[in-house]
Amino acid sequence: MLRGPLICLCIFAFGWLFLSFFWAYGSFDQAAGRIVHSDLLSRSNLYDVQNQTLGFQRIFVASLPSRSDKRDEMVIAASFTGITIDWVDGVDGATIPAKAIPNVRSRPLRNTSNNTLGCWRVHMNIAQQIVRDNIASALVMEDDADWDVNLKGQLVEFARGTRYLLDQETKSPHSPYGDGWDGLWLGHCGLRNREQEDQRYWVIRDDPTAVPRGYLWGNPPRQPNLSPPVLNGTFNRVVYRPTRGLCMAGYAISLAGARRLLRDQQEVRAVPSDRALNRLCTHAGGMCLAPYPTLIGSYKGPGPATKGSDRVQLSTQEDRKVGRTGEIVFSMRLNFWQMIDKEKKLPIKSQWPAMTMLPEINGTVEIPRGEGVFVKKEEYLPFPRPD
Repeated sequence: MLRGPLICLCIFAFGWLFLSFFWAYGSFDQAAGRIVHSDLLSRSNLYDVQNQTLGFQRIFVASLPSRSDKRDEMVIAASFTGITIDWVDGVDGATIPAKAIPNVRSRPLRNTSNNTLGCWRVHMNIAQQIVRDNIASALVMEDDADWDVNLKGQLVEFARGTRYLLDQETKSPHSPYGDGWDGLWLGHCGLRNREQEDQRYWVIRDDPTAVPRGYLWGNPPRQPNLSPPVLNGTFNRVVYRPTRGLCMAGYAISLAGARRLLRDQQEVRAVPSDRALNRLCTHAGGMCLAPYPTLIGSYKGPGPATKGSDRVQLSTQEDRKVGRTGEIVFSMRLNFWQMIDKEKKLPIKSQWPAMTMLPEINGTVEIPRGEGVFVKKEEYLPFPRPD
């Protein structure tokens, strides 16, 4: 008696599963004999940038074990952001045998300080681990890295931009940032653009988390030329293929990029770590993408300035009353108490309330949707930079 209804139920269930698959994964192209992925599917992993590793397989933080103070603050920042980090111990350059230091033709590592040499080696160790363990991609940060409380929202729009630049908007990349990149220079103090090339940009206009154009924009000699009207804007953030980068508070590197970096640094081209990353992006054939202004900055805490860097020995007598982080508007570290005492609903403050779009926020803000633009080399105006 139940056979007829049971058959009908099975047919209905099968039909529902088929339609669900069809709607989720696209339509069947009879001419090509294949499934055509829908735009929805191609973007389905976009929001993986908001997971515990920000869309990468791992997050590594380079830190000397002796700097427990820096580790304390980093774990607080990671906790409030909802990310999982793995420590990689810093290296004392004095312990590196001379035989292990590559011979170089210029700016020899042999003549640099032990601190700079150790900094270079820890980043090479991270690249080595990525290659050894077959890690698809990793975010690498210094232990003084700082970011906006809106980082995960920022990364969604950054990922839209990297997909556009890689021409993968309607494809199904394995990485939420698209496939085929070697490095994503997320934390820097200046990156030029390629003014002599026709190229794509992703432009996020009126971004409340972007520092205004002007003296807040990092290292002047490394600022990009954003003179074309489609790029210009006081509170714009752009994503592009950089050159001439400096500093590395944070960067992502793919497995292919790590292999390329290690090989390049062993072939008589070894240079201090940020210049090694610049070589990857500029001279070693790597595909690198970056935001400007930066998404990750270097935090300078209150107290003696000499406490900050473990690489450079500062002679300054500066004693900071409050901390600061260049180019990060709603700094995570500078708003720790607002995050800790959330029940008090304290406003999250901009570092430059009189200059940014919003002087303060409650919680997070929505990052505007960006757009892709194409700029020809003839559109750039002269952009003199200081030496």
